[in-house]
Amino acid sequence: MTTIGRTFHITGEITSQEDITVHGRVDGRVVMQDGALIIEAGGHVDADVEGGAVLIHGTLAGSVVAADRIELDAAAEVTGTLISTSVVIADGAVFSGLIDVQPMFGAARPARTADGVSEPTQH
Repeated sequence: MTTIGRTFHITGEITSQEDITVHGRVDGRVVMQDGALIIEAGGHVDADVEGGAVLIHGTLAGSVVAADRIELDAAAEVTGTLISTSVVIADGAVFSGLIDVQPMFGAARPARTADGVSEPTQH
């Protein structure tokens, strides 16, 4: 597990294969190839995030795409777009943006033509 301390400010792209806990600030892009991103109270992420699970106790501004789960606890402040198979927002959390829950997020989906018509996928 990697911890970004409260005095750290990272700008750029982070790619990780293990859990990351943010107590400080991250600006840019976060790609979680494995593991969870945890934004602790007092932590601030201004970034687009991709990963499996994203747990927010602090502040996030940006888009989040999570294959498994996005969870905002009561102290979370989030602005942006959340896309996942499961989005949980605790009572007291502050959220402004768009939520897109996609039950088959990780599964193969039919391809769509330019006019939006589904075509069978090839396996």
